[in-house]
Amino acid sequence: MQDDDHGGRGEEVEEETAEWGRDYEGITRQKVVHRILLLLPAKSLLRFRCVSRQWNGIISSNSFVHAHAAAPRLVSGLLYQSSQGTVAYAAFCHATASLPDPSLSFLPEPVVVKASARGLLCCRGRFSLIYYVCNPATAVWVSLPQPRNLHNCDTEVVLMIDEPPRSNRVSEFRVVCAFPQVVRLDHFCGLETFSTDEWRWVTSPWTPRLGRLLPGSGVVVGGRACWRTTTNTVLMYDPKDEERLGFERPERDLDGVTWWEIGVIEGQLSVAYAKVASTPESSTMVEVMVTDSDSWYLRGAFGFGPGSRENNLKPLRMEGDEELLLWDGQRHILGRDMAGRATRLLVVDAPATFSVEFVPYTATLLHVKR
Repeated sequence: MQDDDHGGRGEEVEEETAEWGRDYEGITRQKVVHRILLLLPAKSLLRFRCVSRQWNGIISSNSFVHAHAAAPRLVSGLLYQSSQGTVAYAAFCHATASLPDPSLSFLPEPVVVKASARGLLCCRGRFSLIYYVCNPATAVWVSLPQPRNLHNCDTEVVLMIDEPPRSNRVSEFRVVCAFPQVVRLDHFCGLETFSTDEWRWVTSPWTPRLGRLLPGSGVVVGGRACWRTTTNTVLMYDPKDEERLGFERPERDLDGVTWWEIGVIEGQLSVAYAKVASTPESSTMVEVMVTDSDSWYLRGAFGFGPGSRENNLKPLRMEGDEELLLWDGQRHILGRDMAGRATRLLVVDAPATFSVEFVPYTATLLHVKR
């Protein structure tokens, strides 16, 4: 109740407040602590569990873990395969976003990171081809049963987190795999989904001829798995009702466009174009389009350069909090905050080729259902 609404009840309100002020004060303090903890990175929360039993209870609770994982935040870092073929991780801030075991050696075998969602990773064993889902911040993992179909090296994977029916429950997750159909013509693929709710794989009918799925382009938008295709469309698939459709990318002036990539901004499908800039102040222009139901609108346009590392920038998958990630094909990744126009620089030890598949990762304490 606002002060100007009290009218002549000022003294009465004071007396009522005095009666329950102690309880109200305690509840407020707990809410303040809860909100502050939600803003902290996962690495800090793991340390702060030792502060007190109360803090440990808050941080370890399922309700807090869900709220922390769902809170908007910038990408912690990127995972990729190093020149030696091992998993490598580059953090934007080593103090707050580093991992205790960036090579994921806590898993039973060397793996390839296939997808990420709210702090969980979906990896695949390099020898056994088994799928693993893990949280690298806590080193908790689970292996999935073998799928019913043959998933070769061209299989594209998306990891999606289902919202729990109640906040005190562990989140369910799904692993959606699009694999080439060897018995059909080119550009046909099958879809197979693993769900922790049923703990089994379910195969869907093959997809229509929408083109070959492009590696490392998978994102999750509104409960749908989305991939870019070679026909300049986006394949969207809902594993719950097995609905699938092809979504045309925005019709933009493609003169000078060198790269385009899909992502997620504010829960909506987005597309980022990188093109040669026509102004002396910039060497690369990046436009970001966001879809609203069945139409596209311009979300932002940014100029980069001139400079050696801005001459040829490739947009990466956008899965952070309104941050555009760009790879120069050498050792640098730029993170552009679309709201504040702030730029972060990340140096990676990746092969100098645009074919490197980077997996954006945001650290959380999300539990892995086992």
